[in-house]
Amino acid sequence: MWTITRLRLKQDRRGVSNIIVVVLSLVIIVAIVANIVLWSYEMNQLDWEKMKEDTSITNVERISRSSWFVAQSEYTVNTGSLVNGTYQDTQTVNNVYETFQEGLAGSQLETLRPNAVGQYAELGTVYPGGTAHWDACDEDPPDDDASYVQTSTSSWRSEAYSIQDSSASGNINWIHVYVRARKTSTADISIRTLIRTNSTDYESSDISLTTSYQNSYTQYNTNPFTGQPWTWSEIDSLQAGASAKSLGSTHARMTAVWVVVNHTSTNYTLDMNGAFALDVSTYPLDYIQTVEIQLKYRANATDENWYLKAYNWTAAAYSNSGFNNTSGHTPTTGWDIHAVNLTDKWRSYVSDSGTIYVKLQDNQADANQTTIDIDFLGVRVKIDGTRFTFENKGALTSHLVSLWIINSTNHQHFDINVFVNSAETTTYLRADISLPESQYTVKVVTERGNTAVYSGS
Repeated sequence: MWTITRLRLKQDRRGVSNIIVVVLSLVIIVAIVANIVLWSYEMNQLDWEKMKEDTSITNVERISRSSWFVAQSEYTVNTGSLVNGTYQDTQTVNNVYETFQEGLAGSQLETLRPNAVGQYAELGTVYPGGTAHWDACDEDPPDDDASYVQTSTSSWRSEAYSIQDSSASGNINWIHVYVRARKTSTADISIRTLIRTNSTDYESSDISLTTSYQNSYTQYNTNPFTGQPWTWSEIDSLQAGASAKSLGSTHARMTAVWVVVNHTSTNYTLDMNGAFALDVSTYPLDYIQTVEIQLKYRANATDENWYLKAYNWTAAAYSNSGFNNTSGHTPTTGWDIHAVNLTDKWRSYVSDSGTIYVKLQDNQADANQTTIDIDFLGVRVKIDGTRFTFENKGALTSHLVSLWIINSTNHQHFDINVFVNSAETTTYLRADISLPESQYTVKVVTERGNTAVYSGS
């Protein structure tokens, strides 16, 4: 009996095992079939989507300039006032404008330099030889050892030059008399500033020199002869210079003299600036050739020039140094266009983030209070780039991922990331892609593997 029972148990276990094997086999078969069906569906879906995609390149053109970048916030008026309108009125050329008016100039500085012989030319050496003493010390900016006067004796000797007449007006607050000088070796020697007014000389205390050129000045709040505020006739007749002496082989060498007049003007001027942001993601700095600024404006007077300047990030000051036009523009009382090009100096005026600050100001303060209308003020970059136009006639959105520029000598590949919706046209600009001068072919590939081809020259 026990033997029969054992035999039956073995048979039952084999039956269960067979059932498990069959079930597992069915599960595996079902999984394989399901994967085959899913793969087949996916392949059919991909093929279906690929067939539904219909993207073409309808145009390829060389682009030499960007669109205009305009002010996105109100201008800062440093001197003058906003009369009416907003910065948004200056974003397009449409005869809708923003109006500004000159204001009182307030405290101003005027720099006057030597322009003729004066009372003294006693320093024994002048370089280059044969140069007038005043002419060796009138440069702006100073040229240091390229021209100078120098002591040659151990006793004090003086230089005093006539200076330019002033063109300013108003109340004079003070004057600074500057000398730029150095010593030729290490012995301790000094120099003194000197002015001559009302036929009388006035010297500063001793100013110690170093072997490097340094600017030193003396301030006179009033005329030392009269004890009263300076008058403009006294400024026009003023002479300026220095006194110096040698010590052994150490000599005082002077390369520049000038006078700065601080005055409160009763004249009018306009000084305003705005911030502009270049799109450096579309126009990378490495591919910008230069920057252009354009102004459309109207002034109610023609007696002064108007200037466009930009903030120089290197010099930390507004300037038009290096611009193709540094002489400004004279208005006609009608609508005028004034444009400047920053040439190859543009990089000093554009920050790493693409910010450029643009200033508009008149030539100098004058008695007339001018009103100015600004219809447009904008900045753009010059490039050698390419604009592509893609059209999608298919039923699905196309994702363009690769682009080739091909000619007889070169195959250029670029990764791109452009989506073109169904039944839409999209333009795509690349500042870093320059078209060949000869016959070329453009090919673009979608994420689904379709291609579009364009031929041009």
